[in-house]
Amino acid sequence: MPILCYEITGAATPNARSTTGAEDGQLSAVLKCDHEAAQSQVYAELVANRLALFLGIPVLVGVPARASASDARLRFAALRAAEVGLDVYDFTDDDRHDPDNDPDDAPPLPDGMYRHAGHARAMTLLAQKYPKETADLAVFDLWIGNEDRALNFKADLGAQDRGVMFALDQGSSLLACRPTVDQSLEWLARDDFPSFHPFQKLVNPCYCGAMVERIMSMPDWAILSATTYDDTVGNVTIDEQVAAYLALTERKRFLGALVDRVLL
Repeated sequence: MPILCYEITGAATPNARSTTGAEDGQLSAVLKCDHEAAQSQVYAELVANRLALFLGIPVLVGVPARASASDARLRFAALRAAEVGLDVYDFTDDDRHDPDNDPDDAPPLPDGMYRHAGHARAMTLLAQKYPKETADLAVFDLWIGNEDRALNFKADLGAQDRGVMFALDQGSSLLACRPTVDQSLEWLARDDFPSFHPFQKLVNPCYCGAMVERIMSMPDWAILSATTYDDTVGNVTIDEQVAAYLALTERKRFLGALVDRVLL
């Protein structure tokens, strides 16, 4: 897949100390912080991003951020993709089209596919054009307990050749899959969670199996490095971070069966 670029905003200025022509500039980003409905959103975004980058999952890059000494809240800055020049289909938009109103000669939709978020026809095209990326993302979402993928991805569907597909917003996964950390850990321990995914019945079984194997073979040290830090992250304590690590290592054990049941 081509390199996904990010949006530069404003004018760049020469960096006075650079000897290689570097410039000072700004990137556009969506800033997220913990709130009552998602008390561990920043931690979830940070960990999911690091795990995804290790596994090669196409997600928007994000970084932890702070504004100033007077506003020391930890935030997660999700960079905005540069969509100029791309024919991006926005799956984040509401879709009120009813597939039942399609012409009689329209090809049938796969049995059991997820239709609650709309975009049914575009979803089938997405899976055909990006079979590996959709499978990788779906398996990853099941592993991290993310049942909020619907409306949280975009793709270049109009490109003659393969374009870019990318996911955004993993803030309702991991220790933020439920309103509190304790509730989230309870749900992460369940081998039937999540019970659905917007790519279900659309993904390629071979690609799904390959991603399951990749996650299964992911070293424990890599998962530990992505999930635990030497300080509280937002509202998440070190003990809770270790609990997230243990939950993910346990979820590897039943991931294959969960993928078979939900996606295939």
